[in-house]
Amino acid sequence: MGEARRRFLMTIAAAAISCFVTMSGSAQEPKKKDSPAPDPPQPAETLNPAEAAAAAAAAKRGSQISRVALLQNEKEFRAGVNRLHQLVSELKEDLDKTMTADVFSLQIYKRTQEIERLAKQLKGKARG
Repeated sequence: MGEARRRFLMTIAAAAISCFVTMSGSAQEPKKKDSPAPDPPQPAETLNPAEAAAAAAAAKRGSQISRVALLQNEKEFRAGVNRLHQLVSELKEDLDKTMTADVFSLQIYKRTQEIERLAKQLKGKARG
């Protein structure tokens, strides 16, 4: 009896899949063979040599500005990582001195909040 049910369900599933494939194939519009070829793109405007040189200089200045911004971002990121390392080292020293099982220092809590804030800033800098 179980084998008969299995075959029945397999037959129903195959029929449903074939109906779905048939309907999705007929829903698409057939391609027209008589459609003309698309127009070729228009040629770009030609610049005179002076305008071309000015455009190249502007692009170079733009790339220099973005390079300066990237270098500044990297410098800030490295300084932030150094600061994060310093804060974590100080936190470790404080934890080694304090028995946290009895009392959890407010200073330790605030330092962990500062570490978390700095880590989020560094994450933002790393993204963009």
